[in-house]
Amino acid sequence: MKQLPLLLALFFMSNFCQAQIRPSTLNDRIDEYVLKISNRYGIPGAAVAIAKDGKTVHEAYYGNANIEHDVPVSDKSIFRVYSLTKTIVTVAVFQLIEKNKLSLEDKLSMYLDDIPKTWGTIQLKHLLTHSSGLPDMAPIMDFENLTEEEAVEKVIDQEISFLPGEKYDYNQTNFWLVQRVVEKVTNENIEDYILRNQFWDDVDNTTFLSSDSRDIVKNRVTPYFPFRNGKLIIDNSYLQGSYMLSANGLNLTLKDYVEWNKKFEENKFLSEKTKNKMFEFFDYGNDNKEFVFGWDVHNLNGHFSYGFSGSLVTAYRIFPKDNISIIFLSNGLESYYNIENTINHLASLVNDDIYDGNNFVFEGLLDKASNESFEKLFSYYNTLKNNKKYKQVDFENCLNSIGYMLFRLGNQNTALKVFELNTREYPKSWNVWDSLAEGNEYLGNKTIAILNYEKSLALNPDNKHAIERLKVLRTK
Repeated sequence: MKQLPLLLALFFMSNFCQAQIRPSTLNDRIDEYVLKISNRYGIPGAAVAIAKDGKTVHEAYYGNANIEHDVPVSDKSIFRVYSLTKTIVTVAVFQLIEKNKLSLEDKLSMYLDDIPKTWGTIQLKHLLTHSSGLPDMAPIMDFENLTEEEAVEKVIDQEISFLPGEKYDYNQTNFWLVQRVVEKVTNENIEDYILRNQFWDDVDNTTFLSSDSRDIVKNRVTPYFPFRNGKLIIDNSYLQGSYMLSANGLNLTLKDYVEWNKKFEENKFLSEKTKNKMFEFFDYGNDNKEFVFGWDVHNLNGHFSYGFSGSLVTAYRIFPKDNISIIFLSNGLESYYNIENTINHLASLVNDDIYDGNNFVFEGLLDKASNESFEKLFSYYNTLKNNKKYKQVDFENCLNSIGYMLFRLGNQNTALKVFELNTREYPKSWNVWDSLAEGNEYLGNKTIAILNYEKSLALNPDNKHAIERLKVLRTK
């Protein structure tokens, strides 16, 4: 169930103008898509690069690095990539493995003597695959501005939640420990080791590690998020000390990243054999999660890709068999969206055999509803639903997401029609009736909203949202 938030005014920027004609070239199609999602989700600024067969086929900059001073994103703009840092750190670990200075089977007790005994048997492979079971040193408000000693104190006495290797549980503590192991083995801090071994051509010093977005850095983009008070504000909330550099601290320009990707593809960091080892699937004891060492895995109709994302705003993915690499860097968002779907769609523009059915359907139907009419959407919906190619698509969820997006875009009448369509298509789903009720409540249709909530509650008596809204509506 998705609750309808307070609808925010769309953040339109002069640099985000929609193309007036159908794009003809690959660059045009990519530009149109990036501009479209920037308007749709309120992305202040972005930098995007795509490489195919070892050559950069697209490199472009969009929107503002800083809104209040109207500073555009440029090739000099420095982005903090947040958790995308972990892929770079993983490469650093495998560089040490290739030199026989580390092994995936190494236990923490071999390098660290100030951790609980129960942590000592955890192996390096468990940290890289987020299967340690350790308590999480999460970058949330409880951990802001804490020293390393204070952060450790908050987690050190907590029990391990499952046997190492049993399942995937994304965890910031893992890469705090990875950083400590690397620094112990190399006898230098993590930033110096990474810069020396992966960014040796950075003569302008535009690549660095900092986990504090309040640091004043020339040309660094300003971060904008809505999570503190529901509206887009300058938000430097991802603040932690140098102990979290390996988890979320990398900062660089798009050009720095393009150059890094080129070296990675040319095996200048790791041999092909070591890289293949890094991309081996980890066998979780009690979890079907597909993950390799430090990198997430995506399978789009047989096209495997490896990558990661950071704080909903940055993403990097490579498609080895297709020789495609995609870098998407941005400095915020006004409303949540799935950045992995953005990467999927960009990949489909380069190679139309790579597609995510759910995302393709969502984008197609939303375009019909936004730019044409509900009737066009309905006709296209029937065409897609009757196509065997999309038999695995979750049309119920797609329609529901489109309804909420149309509300945010100010197209309430079409949004309500989409919610109504979903109740006709899936009349036994409590969630679609709940969404229709939210739509009617927002539009002031109190009586209809009550009937819709009652229908949802009849299908799911545990629907707390319907219970709460009915209490409110009945007392008005």
